[in-house]
Amino acid sequence: MQKNSLLKVAAALSLMSAAGVAQADTMRIAHGFPAQSIVDDTFKTLAQHVEENTDLDTEVFALTVLDLKQASPGLTSGVADSTMLLTAYFPSEFSEQNFVADLTMVANLGERPTSIGATVGGALMEYVTMQCPECVGQNLAQNQIGLAFAPGSQFSLLCKEPISSVADVRGRAIRGPVSVFRRWAETMGASPITISANEVFDGLNQGLVDCTINAVGEVSNLSLFDVVGGITPGMPGGTFGGSGIGQLNLDFWQSLSLEDRKAVARGMAKATAFMVTGYMKQEVLDLQTARDQGIAIVEADPGLQSATKAFIKDDIETIKAIYRDDFGLENVDEKVETFIGLLEKWKALTDPLDPTDTEALTELYWTEIHSKLNLETYGLN
Repeated sequence: MQKNSLLKVAAALSLMSAAGVAQADTMRIAHGFPAQSIVDDTFKTLAQHVEENTDLDTEVFALTVLDLKQASPGLTSGVADSTMLLTAYFPSEFSEQNFVADLTMVANLGERPTSIGATVGGALMEYVTMQCPECVGQNLAQNQIGLAFAPGSQFSLLCKEPISSVADVRGRAIRGPVSVFRRWAETMGASPITISANEVFDGLNQGLVDCTINAVGEVSNLSLFDVVGGITPGMPGGTFGGSGIGQLNLDFWQSLSLEDRKAVARGMAKATAFMVTGYMKQEVLDLQTARDQGIAIVEADPGLQSATKAFIKDDIETIKAIYRDDFGLENVDEKVETFIGLLEKWKALTDPLDPTDTEALTELYWTEIHSKLNLETYGLN
């Protein structure tokens, strides 16, 4: 323990001492997730691609230099060149991106996508980089650029006992990771609970929480197999849209040659696909492990499905009002219409793919998004 602490301090001091110094020869990646997590493996994938396709060296720091709440200010100040930015932690600074990130449940209206992460990821990246100058402007105001978003799989009910109907949900204490899922719980008659991901195990174990809304893959990531008795896959659905896997320090980006920018952008497409497909693979593994351990896997009944679809349609207007009135966003109707169109476009593009095929999704993201950006000027004006 003492040795690990000393190593963490040494790494932090080393990285922070380098902050502010132009280092076009090194890409410093610091994120707030544990080592050997999907996020850490994602950034290692990015680092490997960058080293193989540029003259840059890379360093990846997992949960030693920046935690999740330090990600944006750390990137702004140059403590790191790249990080994983959860934009919901910074509601005012990234309100334009958070606005559409709150609309992920809309992807489930009509036919559900084969991979909601692939669909929403594509729609978010195209919207932020190509359709939303206000998003680019908010990034620039933080001395950052955004190249990629990597949502996970469908959010599901991970509960102490099986939940399949509105009656089952009613009266339960349900933890929602962001406000849209807490509104869903309240609409269904449950008591919405706000606790951090690190508190979920204790909350379920101690009976303070009956369910948490998370991707199925979080059962293993959060070590919940001993406290979960029932899983309702894809209910309420949606995903966490504010997972900015491709966030870069602007000064670092400006220091790169055009060829290096292209390599980094392609690496972001690869890293995003790696993370999205990684969550799909983890879901398959966790569902099988749950079955093997006797955890009930139940389907939401038609009543709960119908009530959830009605909530999604009504909540679109709630989201518009929140961002118009509380954050001062303009043209919210047009922006929602644009984003919903992109969701349908990306549903059609990603549905034919194997949801675990990293290479195919990488090529799709590169062809449809990153290769189309003018990397000579993107993020520089």
